Amino acid sequence: MARDLEERRRRRRKEKPSLVGTTLQGRYHLVRKLGDGGMGSVYKAADQVLRRFVAIKMLHPTTAENASSVERFVREARSAAAIGHPNIIDILDFGHEDKRPFLVMEYLRGRSLSEVIHEEGRLSVERACKIATHALAGLAAAHDRGILHRDLKPANLMLIALLGDADFVKLCDFGFAALVTPTVRIDGGKELTPARTLVGTPAYCAPERLRGDDRRDRRLDVYSVGVVLYEMLAGQRPFDAPTFRQLARLIRTEPPPRLRAVRRDVPRGLEKVIEKALAKDREKRWSSCQDFAAALVPFGGRSVPQEDFPSDSFTMDLLRIRARETQQQKVVTPSEAEQILELRRKARREREAERKRRASELPPPPPAPSPRTEPVDDTTPFQHPGGFLPDATERQIAMPPIASPSAPPIAPPPLASALMPSAAPSTDDATSHSFSQVGLEGDTQVDDRLYAGGVALSILRFVSRRHGERALTEVLELLPAVARVVFENGVTESDWIPFGAVDALMQAVDAKLGRDDLHLVVQCGRAAAEGAFDRMRALRPPAPPPELLLSEMPTVLAALVRGIDVTVGRMGRGYARLEVDETGESSLTFGVFLIGFLDRSLDRFGASEVEVSLISSPALGDEQCVYEISWIA
Repeated sequence: MARDLEERRRRRRKEKPSLVGTTLQGRYHLVRKLGDGGMGSVYKAADQVLRRFVAIKMLHPTTAENASSVERFVREARSAAAIGHPNIIDILDFGHEDKRPFLVMEYLRGRSLSEVIHEEGRLSVERACKIATHALAGLAAAHDRGILHRDLKPANLMLIALLGDADFVKLCDFGFAALVTPTVRIDGGKELTPARTLVGTPAYCAPERLRGDDRRDRRLDVYSVGVVLYEMLAGQRPFDAPTFRQLARLIRTEPPPRLRAVRRDVPRGLEKVIEKALAKDREKRWSSCQDFAAALVPFGGRSVPQEDFPSDSFTMDLLRIRARETQQQKVVTPSEAEQILELRRKARREREAERKRRASELPPPPPAPSPRTEPVDDTTPFQHPGGFLPDATERQIAMPPIASPSAPPIAPPPLASALMPSAAPSTDDATSHSFSQVGLEGDTQVDDRLYAGGVALSILRFVSRRHGERALTEVLELLPAVARVVFENGVTESDWIPFGAVDALMQAVDAKLGRDDLHLVVQCGRAAAEGAFDRMRALRPPAPPPELLLSEMPTVLAALVRGIDVTVGRMGRGYARLEVDETGESSLTFGVFLIGFLDRSLDRFGASEVEVSLISSPALGDEQCVYEISWIA
């Protein structure tokens, strides 16, 4: 025994001196080591400036010499800090000490889920489902930012007491986090995580990862939560083996043991929910964390919002826009309205004259075939005049003709049939696809603005996915007859939809399913940006930087909305100014839609802390429509 004691003393003398008791950057005094891992150590520290405890993760000296490890460490800081969600650990600061990077996080007083399972064994059904939905809420926020966790396990789920909930979950350790798209690369174009490199703890990895599938898919994290939930209920993981090879084979090929065979009091419905999360084929799993969480609510889980809530500043911007709209409606007298109307008519005539002048300087385009008399060629490449997306294809398809008493109703296209009600259009109201935009004092003009069919489909899918088919039907029933006919006749990607119809659709969505405060109009814009993601990514594969994306935004929007003219007024690092002209009467709905479109587009291509502000709009009585956009690159 004396020999063993002397050997331990000798090893301790050889170890490097502990950092406990030292102060980093004159601010963070390390008071205790909380844990040690292969890449670094975690310390409890006292923040001498703000007088609070924090947790500090610091890389080991040898790890800090590896550029890839340092980059992964930096990415953890950026990934977690960019999400900003109650179920994600807060990142407070980042720095270096003696060339060793360290990460400052909130100090959590609680236990990891792995400790809870080890100490308490199986958890109750209600408690397990509640913990799982906490985790799913944090993951949903990360996925919305395009970030996967990829190493979800009980050790990375901290249970703390917060807001009256003793099992409030904080997701930690985003060291293996990755952008869903595009591929994250370090300097020189080398991928940070090379192909065929296993990421995450094997027991919680999805089967496709163990097959070497490198696609970054949200359902990787869905599978991991399924394993964690199974373990909370069964007290053991669905698959275990003494070697990695045996474990990988089980996960790839064998079905998980029936949960009710291990624990009889688990409801059959919950067992099926978990089996779906653990499906070998990712296409058979829950498609999103929100869907998975919703399926757990009947068994004690908490619901996860189906859409991300805007920030307080964003909400205040929408309130300001609504207030300006209401104020303008109240204060404009008939004589002032006539003056405003005449100014708008004059500005519209000047813009139209300028547009015609520019068009006269260009060579005339080749005549397009009549969509009603000539056959459609699905293989003809579509070349945008500005050279946008040369490899895309587009069919020139006219809007379906309105049914008349002498002609049979037109059947909707197959895709639209799945989305739209099957009712035939009413011949009493549907007389034309031309929309009139009614201005002040009865001024009426034909609106020649059009939305691409893909924009309308993105909005319809968003409503159907988030609120259900019944809600979609109710929204369509609210539309004016001439707008309702457009959607009842069916919409395809290649159609061009009257501007007023899509505008009316977004207004109905906001009024029926929202709070009539423009938030859902913003969400419609975000959905349209998701639908145009591949179109924007083609600007510079695998993805354009935010500045390039914004400089090409006039071309992007020209492919999605006709009858608007977008120019980039100013551009700088992290700042841009866009100016928008519309051929018809300015639409506040479109203005707010564009806020959501721009916000989501930049967010998807690597910009963080995006703020899109509608500075002025003719719909609010201003002379010009201007957006100011800022972000952190």
